[in-house]
Amino acid sequence: MTAALALHGLHKGFGANLVLRGVDLTVPAGATTALVGPSGGGKTVLLKCAAGLLRPDAGRVDAFGETDVRHWKLLRPRIGVLFQRNALFDSMSVWQNVAFPLRRRGTPARQAREEAFRLLALVGLDQRAGEAPPVALSGGMRKRAALARAVAGDPELLLLDDPTAGLDPVLAASMEQLIRHLVRARGATALVVTADVQDLGERFDQVAILDSGHIIWQGAGKDAAPERHPLLAVA
Repeated sequence: MTAALALHGLHKGFGANLVLRGVDLTVPAGATTALVGPSGGGKTVLLKCAAGLLRPDAGRVDAFGETDVRHWKLLRPRIGVLFQRNALFDSMSVWQNVAFPLRRRGTPARQAREEAFRLLALVGLDQRAGEAPPVALSGGMRKRAALARAVAGDPELLLLDDPTAGLDPVLAASMEQLIRHLVRARGATALVVTADVQDLGERFDQVAILDSGHIIWQGAGKDAAPERHPLLAVA
């Protein structure tokens, strides 16, 4: 199994609060992997370590076979991140937020704008929403805009923190369908933190369960059933 991302013995704490206690996790290339577990159990911290946004206290993060995280400056253009609270720039319009990673990579302004509106349309946001500041959008619309920004530039690895939080079931399903399409059509890889443990086997190729600072199980989505893993019933 080729890994796009691998975490080896990852530890991360904040003072006396030890959040990750030796996490080992393999994210297979070309697949969607769900990261589930109890609320407050460190899923977001794990994702930030994987994205190079937090430095682990111990352990190693391998991305695309690169074992030295000091090279994140070179790796970041290959990684798209959706943050738990979206992290859109208030000083920019929605479309400018989506275009931001494209402009940083040198995409001409007109082309970046066109691509930003194309991506916004993919997540169900029209031109009026794209021209507005993030504060003018509902929470669900901001979440969709953040996903559009995360996939801008066709990143090879998507790290998505609860991309369907706050969305109605129909829109949440369409968002996950879009993520699966991006992974399959473009050969990308996705690690998705989710609190929704219903029908994991239908929604994800792989599932990993984080509990008490450890990955206690990882396997095929079809094998992630509450009767086999009771924690999934309360995650």
